[in-house]
Amino acid sequence: MRLAIHQFAPVLGDMPGNAQRMAAAATESGAELVLTPELSLSGYDLRDDAALLALPVHPGEPAAFAPALADLPGVVVGLPELGDDGVVYNAAVLVRSGHVTFRHRKRYLPTYGMFDEMRWFGRGSRLDACDLAAGWRAGILVCEDFWHPALSYLLAVRGINLLLVAAAAPGRGVLQAGDDALFASTAVWERMARTTAQLYGIYVALANRAGVEGGATFAGGSVIVGPSGDVLARAPEGEEALIAAELSLAELARSRRPYAHARDEDPAWTLEELARALEEVP
Repeated sequence: MRLAIHQFAPVLGDMPGNAQRMAAAATESGAELVLTPELSLSGYDLRDDAALLALPVHPGEPAAFAPALADLPGVVVGLPELGDDGVVYNAAVLVRSGHVTFRHRKRYLPTYGMFDEMRWFGRGSRLDACDLAAGWRAGILVCEDFWHPALSYLLAVRGINLLLVAAAAPGRGVLQAGDDALFASTAVWERMARTTAQLYGIYVALANRAGVEGGATFAGGSVIVGPSGDVLARAPEGEEALIAAELSLAELARSRRPYAHARDEDPAWTLEELARALEEVP
């Protein structure tokens, strides 16, 4: 399966224009699946406009919010979603051939530093996996979700072999002279992606946005990582880019020999220990 990442700077509030740009990049990539950054349809710094721009999304129904994507095989799009409960969610949705086939609502909404997402969004309450092409099972996380290892673990025990992470992470921290990255945060994100991939023997794709918005400089630095932890494709920091890699089921099988981490995982025991730990919390 050919996977692409469209690292770009969405225009704040220009949902039709951003959809057109994603469609053009997806066509250019020739990929079966294209991953875009967090809130790629709307831009990130929405604040009160999140409620004004929020759109209803229902898996199984046409993706009326982005007709430009109708003829594409698969694009993961970030947008403010208006739930049936009237709550606005920070969501990532998989659009395939003009229909929504999967939706993930961001669970962990940061409220530190420049972030104040819990003022504008509700927290997602479920974590599910989705089936793609034959043999491919994927999970989707949104930015801060990836910093909570339990989510990657829960998806791994559901049998995913591809983790898709949509992010809007600003560049933070300066590395010492001689280091390859501009921002210390870029190195951290890549290290997390490589570690997660190798621990579970899965592909990890991280799409981080670029550009400047709301006073923040977004770092870019998107990566596609193989199940052995090797970087298959890397986007530059701070600028727009389109990267792609070929994913292989055979490579997944090879990466899990001689390792048996996924095979030997015991989620039932983990559940028992979690219950016991919660009982011990003062």
